[in-house]
Amino acid sequence: MKKILQMIACTLCVFVVGCSDFLEEESQDEVIPETAKDFGELLLGSGYPSPSGDAGYIVSYMDDDNEFDIEKTYNLGSSNADNLFPYLTWQPNMFQWNEELSAGTTDYYKFYDRIKGCNAVLDYIDEAVGSQAERDQVKAEALALRALHYFWLVNLYGEPYNDNKTALGVPLKLNSSVMEKGLPRNTVEEVYEQIVEDLRASETLFEQYDVVIGNYKVNLPAVRILLSRVYLYMEEWELAAETATGAIATAGSLTDLTALDESASIYMNTYDHSEIVWLYGGSVSGASGSILRFSDSFLDLFDDSDRRVGIYFMVQNGSYIYSKNQASYEPEQMLRTAEAYLNRAEAYAHIEGKQQDAMNDLNALRAKRIEGYQEETISDVEALIEAIRTERRKELCFEGHRWFDLRRYEMPSIKHVFQNSEDSPVMEFVLEEKDPMYTLPLPASVTRENTALVQNSSAYGEERTGEIVQ
Repeated sequence: MKKILQMIACTLCVFVVGCSDFLEEESQDEVIPETAKDFGELLLGSGYPSPSGDAGYIVSYMDDDNEFDIEKTYNLGSSNADNLFPYLTWQPNMFQWNEELSAGTTDYYKFYDRIKGCNAVLDYIDEAVGSQAERDQVKAEALALRALHYFWLVNLYGEPYNDNKTALGVPLKLNSSVMEKGLPRNTVEEVYEQIVEDLRASETLFEQYDVVIGNYKVNLPAVRILLSRVYLYMEEWELAAETATGAIATAGSLTDLTALDESASIYMNTYDHSEIVWLYGGSVSGASGSILRFSDSFLDLFDDSDRRVGIYFMVQNGSYIYSKNQASYEPEQMLRTAEAYLNRAEAYAHIEGKQQDAMNDLNALRAKRIEGYQEETISDVEALIEAIRTERRKELCFEGHRWFDLRRYEMPSIKHVFQNSEDSPVMEFVLEEKDPMYTLPLPASVTRENTALVQNSSAYGEERTGEIVQ
């Protein structure tokens, strides 16, 4: 057990880039895991997404569901401007804006920090004291979590898989050994292959045992939903549909929002709803920012009969945001049966002869969301795909999907406005179609720590100054 103690201690003190001082900002107690339960607790603390939601939230500032609220310019303070401006305006130096982010405060670091915890568990769980079922449970969780973290990393810092899978992704670090030198970047395709391998292995382990939902731990239907999403991004339509079907078979039924009491306070992030498969982590939504609002292009998608308004988000005083309707005592990220239906519908829409099945899934979801809904038929394939994409935008809003979906939807142009103060002009900033900033630059503090990393081209763009619109 001394060997395990030494290796676990190292993994809690050394980051993937191999710099011993890289983690000094965050001290952790030394532990001696021996039993499967010990490793499970280690995973909860160092492998599961942080409850503070401290990674991935910036993507909601960059998409087309949120925008700067000119009516709230008076709320602008230096911290708001400094924190939001570089992301809202897609600045190439967003991680060095005003004051450079230290390596330990970057999303890049935070995801690898969780991967490090997963690797520590995976290296030694097979030797842990306990039943085979106990070891398998912890191992299945660790594999799924590592896949989730790599999914985020490769979609933040690698080009979209369906656009250029041979582009550089992120380094694959798959064990807890101490690295003397930094790791180079693997390709996007290689990272996706590892994600699929981990999720498939996790699925195989979970399949041996009863499905458990409601304990805040990743489970079989959650793994299948995530895997169907990965296959969707890879445009492996048959595999995406097959995996989503498996998820639907093991997950809870869709929650009927039209049957919920309109006068009651209803929160979506609670296991009280049948379709919630896994609750975890903290918010990845930027909607609560004091200078943001939901965009008109987003709000215009909903009508008065759509019960998602007031449950998934709240709109007051016209279209201005005041709060997102979430239970504050629960984790805010979630995997839901609804995503499995949408993943399968989109996959079916791309498979010849399966368009009606896609329409069936779309109708099934809408019937649980829209009061008085009448089933529709869309015969044109392109129109059907667009309808599914629109429904996805509505259904999965502010759950960390939109930016990644835009990347695989051929990276359309987006416009954001910003006003520095009430006396300043309103400036318009444009993210062009297929803009390099759809792939984020690696933080400079990270590339200095790991000199083996090749920087993304987006880092070398000019500062965006915008144009006056009023």
